[in-house]
Amino acid sequence: MNVLSLAGSLHQTSTSRSALRVSLAGAASAGAATDSVDLRRYQLPCCDGRSDISTYGADFVRLLEQVRWADALLVGSPEYHGSMSGVLKNAIDLLGEDPLRGKMVGLLAVARGDAGAMNTLNHLRHVFRWVGAWVLPTQVSIPRAREAFDTSGDPTRAGLAEELRGLGAETVRYARLLAGNGGPSA
Repeated sequence: MNVLSLAGSLHQTSTSRSALRVSLAGAASAGAATDSVDLRRYQLPCCDGRSDISTYGADFVRLLEQVRWADALLVGSPEYHGSMSGVLKNAIDLLGEDPLRGKMVGLLAVARGDAGAMNTLNHLRHVFRWVGAWVLPTQVSIPRAREAFDTSGDPTRAGLAEELRGLGAETVRYARLLAGNGGPSA
């Protein structure tokens, strides 16, 4: 089982990436091979609907290969104005349906305020279902995210590390169930 994390933040000290790192460790502890995509390291053009996606450039091809390698994705985003980050939405739009169809996806989102990031999670869930992915019923919303991690990116809030590792492990468990029923790894 291969699990890829996809962080939708360009911020240097991203709490989304910190949360995904812990979730990815949970996937690894469940026996998955893991890798991560940090969109700060990709020069992706804006999606313009062209039919020949190979013209989107070498970084897009690299992203596409990583997504194709994965049986499951762990996706995290900050909440920007009630939704996912633009860089994450653009990456999903560039990928389109084919490489995402049939993938198991675990979601997490971070927010600055007390309300958490439920709008972002709902939007991510909707978009991934629209492209034919399977979205894990479990998700993690992290309110006041800057207070939830220390300066090295480790969770400080009680129970958060366990919740994040659990998301990673559940993503692997559901991906295995899907694969056993004719899913992408069968």
